[in-house]
Formats: sequence, structure tokens, C-alpha cells
Amino acid sequence: MAAAPRHTFVYGLYVNASSNSSSSSASGGAARPLRVLLVATGQGSAVFADIWALDLDSATWRQLPQAGDPPDTVYGSAGGIAPSLPGGPHSTRLWLSHGFSSKRRYSTTHYYDLQAERWVLVHGSINSYDPTGPHARCIVSSTVTSDERLILYGGCAQNGGTGGPCPARDAWAFDGASWQQASTCPTPRTRGAMVPLTSPLASPPASATSPAATDMATSAGQQAMMGVPGKAGGGGIMGPGSSEELNTSAELRMYGGRYVLLYGGYERDKQTITVSAAPDDQLSVLDLDSREWLLLRASGEVPAFRGQPAAAHDVATGRVWVFGGQLRSSGALTNDLYELQGDPEATPPYPDGSCGSTFLYPHLHGIFMGLAWGILLQAGWFIARYFKRHDPTWFNLHRACQVSGLVLSIVGLAVVLAGGVKSSNLGFSHGAIGLTALGLGLLQPLNAFFRPHKGERWRVQWEWLHLTSGRCAVVLGAANVSLGTFLVQGPYAVWISWHVILGVFIIVVIVMEMRHQRDLRRKAGGPDAAALAAKDMDTSGDSAEAGISSGTQPGGKASVVPEPSKLE
Repeated sequence: MAAAPRHTFVYGLYVNASSNSSSSSASGGAARPLRVLLVATGQGSAVFADIWALDLDSATWRQLPQAGDPPDTVYGSAGGIAPSLPGGPHSTRLWLSHGFSSKRRYSTTHYYDLQAERWVLVHGSINSYDPTGPHARCIVSSTVTSDERLILYGGCAQNGGTGGPCPARDAWAFDGASWQQASTCPTPRTRGAMVPLTSPLASPPASATSPAATDMATSAGQQAMMGVPGKAGGGGIMGPGSSEELNTSAELRMYGGRYVLLYGGYERDKQTITVSAAPDDQLSVLDLDSREWLLLRASGEVPAFRGQPAAAHDVATGRVWVFGGQLRSSGALTNDLYELQGDPEATPPYPDGSCGSTFLYPHLHGIFMGLAWGILLQAGWFIARYFKRHDPTWFNLHRACQVSGLVLSIVGLAVVLAGGVKSSNLGFSHGAIGLTALGLGLLQPLNAFFRPHKGERWRVQWEWLHLTSGRCAVVLGAANVSLGTFLVQGPYAVWISWHVILGVFIIVVIVMEMRHQRDLRRKAGGPDAAALAAKDMDTSGDSAEAGISSGTQPGGKASVVPEPSKLE
């Protein structure tokens, strides 16, 4: 039976803090509602870009204007509305970022101004090879904190005109101007839930710390833990009703400004080879101060891990509700409702709380292509160019490197297709460059089959084609390995290590080429200068000797790969 469609919207609850009289006189019409449920974009019979408001008092829907710079039709986006502080002002922005249409993934970030009723674009598209921002993706886990930071985790970055992990496991925070990446720890997720957490014990930042604020935060935490009347007792959550005013920075941190909970989601997709499943009672909490993950242990009646749960929160009381979802254990849909209470500062860490691990088809693809185009094929032309004096050893090594490199390239292409990449998506830059390099590489054994003998017609043209196509292949291959290290959005150590290795190799090539040219100049004045120059351009003489010494008949044609290297 086909799986039911999963339609993902961006939504939020807006509380209009302005008076009805002022709203009515300013607009010349009816007063705007006080409590509104907003729903934007999503997928139903089609993919939408509209935004709607449901008046919770009159149960009336109204479509809001699409003025300003609206997003394209999109679903599976990140976003929401910042929670309001107890007794404080209410946010007037509905955030929307990333997402997917029927053909394309997006990485832009907008917000809808609920007072002006218009869209505002605050961050443009992020290049798929930029390591400083979250690449285009959809079905992400996200929330908005009380200080208007948009938090994003995981999602699917495969297909849709780009490439990358699906599910992903990177975490990002947007402060209204730029993105900052957090550490990597929880298992990869798509369609998970994220909510801000209240923490009475959260200390204010050093710049905002005062003895009064510190005393108030400490006192509030103690009262909450002890279950003082007027507070939400037992579980470390401070309820509403405090008669004292906290300073703004400390209050933001306490009420959903420091900690964010990631709950549930799908840990597997077509790309997944292995993944360490998160335990049911493990809570993944992101500390926005350190941008590090805390793995905490939940107690009580712990719900079974599930994908695509609905989650809601109340920062005033610190409660989080989780409803429904698809159970990981059985795949069944559920309609159960759970409530979570607690303070991240007072919750014990998970025993042996090691971070999750995963291995995807793109990782295996990267290993194969890195070995092929980063090591073997580069070594093949390097040996042929600078070690011909070691005949016939150079040729045997060259041939082994080239053949094994091309075989690994074909396997690497098959691996990425097995991981769910659509053949129609291979036209974006990384895919197109990779296919071009592979095609040029596979042209070399075909060239060998049709290689004219020395002195025959078309020999010069064949030499030029073989040399040019080979050089283009290895240059494109190395460049594409570089693009791949950025595309997968792995740890910085991956792409830094590769580029250090590539840089060292380029330096070695420059040194070897200088020595090679120096040796040619030294012998240029000798009686065999003309023959030496010809030998540097055409290695057929060396190849023939290598072929004879290894059992090939003189004057015969190579049948699989060219005996000489033309990647000089």
C-alpha cells in the first residue's frame, strides 16, 4: 500500500498586541483579530506560496496579501513565530526559510511582517558549495527562539538542482543577518520537531549580569524545582505570576532564548547505509550559547521515538506537547499526546551519551571518487610524466593506476545512483563536471584501440586528442573532488585535509616540472636534441619497448589502454 502523502506547512500563533480601536481607525475597516493561527506555503493538490490567518475567536479564515518580496511556491520549509515572553511584547514576524518545490530546493530566508502584511527577503540563496551556510534543502526540523533566532536542523539536500546528504545532520542558527553552524551530534533527521525550552536556571550573559538578575534567576530556579505555589512544580519549570521584572537579556535566556529541543524525525532515507538509532529516552538539546549539543535523559512515561510529530510549547510554563507521528518501531501512525516538563540545566546527561553515527551512499561515493580522481588517476599521469627512465616499470604502474581509477569511478557513479539521486539531477555543476571527467577518462582506452602507428595519417591529431582529453579529465576530476567535499557539508576537517593534500601535490608537480624542463634544456644542445624533444611529446617509442619487454608483439596495437601516457 502506498504511503500517505506528507504535507508540510510553516505555521505559528500570532497575538495582536495593538488595540482594536487603533487598528480600526488606521485601516478604516474592521478591527484585526487578537489571536490568529497562521499557515503559510505547503503542499496539497499543488505546492503553495500563499499565507492564511485563522481568527481563533470567530473561526474565520482570511488570505493575507502577497505584497513585498514573496517566496516561490514551496513546502517542507523551516520557520515559525518567536514565542512571546510572559507579559512581554509579541513577535510580528512569521519566518520562512529553505524548502522545496516540485523541481527545485531553496535556501532563501524571508519573513512576513504581520503589521505591514508584506513579505521581506532577508537572506538570498546560499551557494551549494559555500561552507558558511546551510545549503538548499527541504523537510527540515526548525523553530524560532524568543530572541528571534531561526534554528534549523537536518533535512534533505538531495535532488532538486543540488546535492548533499538526505537525511542531513547539520545544525544552523540565523540571527537575522547571518548563519552560524553548531556542532554535529544527534542522528540525522528529516521531518523532526524543534521547540525552545524554558530554563529558570539559565544564567544571564556576562554583559547583562547583575547581582539582582542573578539572584532572581537563582531564586526562580529553586522555587520551580521545589514546586512553590504559583509555579509549575516538580520538573524545574517556572510558571507565570512572578511579581519581579527580570532584565530583558536574562529573561530572554530563561524563556526560550538559550536551549532548543530536537525531538523525533526520520533517521533513514534512500541514502542511508547504516545509522545508530537514537534511544527513546534520549533528548537532544542545543545550547545556543556554546552551539554544542547536550544529550539528556528523559524520565517518566517516555513516548516511543517517531517521525514527523507535531509539537507545541509554552515558554511561560515551560511545557512541551508532542502529538502523533509515525512510530519508528512499527511504522504505524499514532494519535497519542505527551507532555514534557523539565529544565535542561537540571536534567541528568544520558549515560554513555556518545553522538549518533551514520554512513550514507554519498559518503561511499566520496570515498570511491576521492581514491579515483584524487589519488590513482593523478598518480597515473604523474608517473608517466616524470619517471619514464624507469622502463618498463613506469608503464606498468601507470596502466594499473589508470585502469583501477576508472573502475572506481564507474562504481562511484553507480553508488550515488543507488542512493536515490535521480539521473535528471546529474545536470547540476557537480554532477555535470563528474560525468564530463568520467567520459574523458573512458575515452582513453577507446583512443588506444584506434591509435595509428607512428608515421601514419592522423597520428599527430590522435596525439593531440589523447593528451588534451587526458589532461582535462584529471584537472576536472580533482576540481570535482573539491566541490564534493563542500557539497556533502561534512566536518571542516574533511575539506581542509583534502585541499592541504591537493596543495602539496600541486607544489610537488611544480618542482618536478621545473626539474624536467631543466633536464631538457641541458640536453638541448646535444646531438640527440631533436630526438629528445620528440620523445617528450610522443612516448610511443617507450611504449613499444615496454610492450616488447612484457610480451606484446612489435608494431601491434594496444587493445585496452594506451601503452604510453599522453598526460605529459
